[in-house]
Amino acid sequence: MYRDISHFVEDIKEGDIFVVIRGRSFDNLKDVEEAVRRGAKLVITPERLDIRVEQIVSGNTRKTADEWAERLYKFDDMEIVGITGTNGKTTTSFIIREILSSCAGKTALIGTVIWDDLTEVKTSKLTTPERFYIFRILGRARRAGGKFAVMEVSSVGLDQGRVDGIRFKVGVFTNLTRDHLDYHGSMENYLNAKLKLFKMLDGDAFAVINSDDPYSGEFIRSTRAKVITYGKNGEFSFRILEHSIGGLVLDINGEVFECGLLGEYNAYNITSAYAVSKIFNIPDECVRKVLKNFRGVKGRLERVFSGDFHVFVDYAHTPDAMEKVLKELRRFSGRLIVVFGAGGNRDEGKRPLMGETAEKFADIIILTSDNPRFEDPERIIDDIARGIKEKKYYRIPDRKEAISFALSMARKGDVIAILGKGHENYQEIKGVKYPFDDAEVVRRILNV
Repeated sequence: MYRDISHFVEDIKEGDIFVVIRGRSFDNLKDVEEAVRRGAKLVITPERLDIRVEQIVSGNTRKTADEWAERLYKFDDMEIVGITGTNGKTTTSFIIREILSSCAGKTALIGTVIWDDLTEVKTSKLTTPERFYIFRILGRARRAGGKFAVMEVSSVGLDQGRVDGIRFKVGVFTNLTRDHLDYHGSMENYLNAKLKLFKMLDGDAFAVINSDDPYSGEFIRSTRAKVITYGKNGEFSFRILEHSIGGLVLDINGEVFECGLLGEYNAYNITSAYAVSKIFNIPDECVRKVLKNFRGVKGRLERVFSGDFHVFVDYAHTPDAMEKVLKELRRFSGRLIVVFGAGGNRDEGKRPLMGETAEKFADIIILTSDNPRFEDPERIIDDIARGIKEKKYYRIPDRKEAISFALSMARKGDVIAILGKGHENYQEIKGVKYPFDDAEVVRRILNV
């Protein structure tokens, strides 16, 4: 009997199944020989190959792989939490994972930053991976004694059916603002994709919904699950008691929690995680301890340096996410310096809106490259600059030079926000991913 299945050749071990996928941006046919050398005993392929192991020729290798994954992996008794929304998914998933793993049992994680199947932690390649690969992560986690799993569920993943057949115990909705319109085409289509998670929930499940979001009613009406609301006026309501450069002190339903995270939006993330903790009957004292020790997520308002001035790196790459980050950092800064670009070959309409947001909050704006992909970085900067009407801005396409320039001009009390790439450790230019990590660049320049 085969043990595991994967389309990533580095995963393959003796007795595994290797899946060939030939898509627009992924083609691993060239890896078949190496997969066989590593021990693959079955290859699922779109065309007959000259190989020495068993093969299944399929016109839809993903579907065939899904069928095999359903046979290989069992995780019916795991409690699975799915989180969807435009912003906040990653931080919320890490907080919930930390609470569950510290207070209740082993917890797997599938998301934008990592995939953790409790046997190994891999850098994520997609927020919501292929359906058969999700089965692999959950199945391997269950074999390792996992009781829970926390999963970021993307709109693209939902639209493409990658979580079909997975029984979620809890669905969490964070918020909905403009994103991925290059894929979905309209906000209506984007909303409908997100709603699919809540339509999947059965009557024994729970829907944890941000009641302060304008779209909350759509999510509440879409589900058969037991609805729990959170927000400033939800069933789980929060008040910010203290907010400093050191973090937050929150009152949630009369209970006080401290956390080193910054920003009102993180108050929402923390409150949703607390609501989930109550579903699983986790004691407040354990939640309190976890939150106090929680140091955040790489690339999510990550504090890279604090001294005479402060440097934060964040994944914000939409106008709404930028506004949330810059609005919070604004209150703690002498001057707010922002360094950002926009991804190439993605939603062009958001670019001037990002420039407009930067002008609204920042004192100094430095436009640079993000992942230009196959676009001209200068053209992307032009698009962003159209949203900047009055303030002076600098344009430095080389991202390392832009970061170095920002650090060189910082003075006592300033805050530097480097936005767009967050946890990513590469920069994608003309089909090649070059090593690049914003936080590491800062540390090298400052020698810290």
